[in-house]
Amino acid sequence: MSCRIIPSSFECDCGHQTHFGENPIREMEEESRRRRRPIRLIDSADDKHAIEFFRGQATAVLCPRIGRCEIFRGISAHLGL
Repeated sequence: MSCRIIPSSFECDCGHQTHFGENPIREMEEESRRRRRPIRLIDSADDKHAIEFFRGQATAVLCPRIGRCEIFRGISAHLGL
């Protein structure tokens, strides 16, 4: 599972890290609350990786090698608590 390194950076299962400013992440989270479908933020340093947002949260890293990597949100989210 992929993970959120800090509020604006993510690491894919393949080891690639994406780094964004906090404002674009907040804007995508807010925009994804209003939409009914997932939206994507593409990594400008590597346009093959993207972060998928849905219902106000980053949900997955989209990787050209692995595909869709779910973002791990901690043990309580993993256990469904």
